[in-house]
Order: sequence, then C-alpha cells, then structure tokens
Amino acid sequence: MAQDADLALLLKSCEPVAVALSGGTDSSVLLATARRHTVRAIAISVDTGLAPPGEIAAAQELSERLGVPHIVIPLDALEIPAIRENRPDRCYACKRAMMEAVAREAERCGCRTVVDGTHADDRPATRPGMRALVELGIRSPFAECGMGKADIEALAADLGVPVRPPSACLATRIPTGDAVTRECLALVAAAEALLAREIPGTIRVRCSGRRASIEADPGYHKRLEGLLGAVKDLGFEDAAIAPEGYREGGADSWKQ
Repeated sequence: MAQDADLALLLKSCEPVAVALSGGTDSSVLLATARRHTVRAIAISVDTGLAPPGEIAAAQELSERLGVPHIVIPLDALEIPAIRENRPDRCYACKRAMMEAVAREAERCGCRTVVDGTHADDRPATRPGMRALVELGIRSPFAECGMGKADIEALAADLGVPVRPPSACLATRIPTGDAVTRECLALVAAAEALLAREIPGTIRVRCSGRRASIEADPGYHKRLEGLLGAVKDLGFEDAAIAPEGYREGGADSWKQ
C-alpha cells in the first residue's frame, strides 16, 4: 500500500513522536502504524470528562497491547468558561486546551513532534478544533498523506485495530448556549450506555434541561419506544424519539 509507505516515511521523519490518542479508530490506527514501522513513539491521552465512557480505557488497552508508553493527562474541561458556558467556540477552546496539554507533556518527554488522527475527509467547517492544530504545530499524517476514512479503516483491518463506532464529546449533545453541567453529562452518558446495550448503530441522546431527544436508526424506533421509560428513570423529565434519526449537529436543531 503506497499510502502506508508514505505514512511510515512521514512518521519516521518526525520521530520521536507523541501520538495524541483519543481511543477512537483514527488515532489508534496512527499509533499502531507507528509501532509497525518501529517509529519511536509514546501515546498521550487527555481525560477531559467529556469523552463517552470507554474511550480512555480503549486507549490504555491498545497502548499496552502495542507495548507503547501511555500517559493520561487529567483536564477538567468545565473549568474553561467557553466550554462550561457552551459558547459557539466551545470545540475550538476544548481542542486548544487539550493539545496544549499534550504538547507540554510531549516536550517534557523529549518528543520532537505531536501527531494526531485528523484525516483528509475532515473539514474545518464541521471540525472547528482543526484551527488549534495549525496554531500549535500539530502534524496530521493521515491528512498530509491524503488518507481518508476508508483508507484508515482498511489499514485498521490490516493492523488488527478494531473499528469503533463514530463518537463525539458528550458536550455535543447539549444545544449551544445551554450550560454544560456534570449532571447533564452524566445523564447523557448513562442513557446512551443503556440504549447501546439494546440498539446497534449510532445513538445520540440530546439533552436540553431535563428533556431528552433520542436519535437512532429509524429501523429500531419500535424497540426504542419500549426503552423510553428506562431512560426517564435515569432522571430525565421527558424522553422522545427524533423521527429522522441521527443528525450531525442535532442538538442545536432540536432545541426549542
């Protein structure tokens, strides 16, 4: 695979590297690629309290399996006003804070370059945090090699890295302008975990106040109807099903 060779050359030119490891597919494949090509690397994850449950654990598990040193940095995202107040620039502020923390730790560990899993299909219009990567000099090898999501998933199969369902930070479930609270984050995480045990595919529980709007594959809406009571029992005052299913940016379009 020519792209894999280009990727290996790029990573070698940047070593020693610190891989910003979220626990998702993209950064996991990047770390596994570095390991395959004996690139000197460490993995650094940031625990903001906003990631869906299981992502940090997945990052730790992969690092251990690959034999790569892994550092987890705690960062209380809700101490950052732009995040806590859920301003329009929340994603940028979050990515900036996370990558600043990764860059400081990478420098302390003697790494020359920080790399992340951003790929050629990612677009700044839907991922405002990409601006922070440019500002901080973070390299995105997949994007630089012209590799998109399909290329990464093909490489994942070759490397034996599980392809995890798409995920996004839990704050994306809350409409812009609504405060991000620990209580709401905990409710969303619990509801999505409950539903994921019963329904396959992408599930989003949007939260405004104590109202929940659940986005899932319409083919499973009938099964979902029988779970609304369990969702309300978690602490929501009301829970409803979004008829059109999962929508990117659905929190803002749902709020009334």
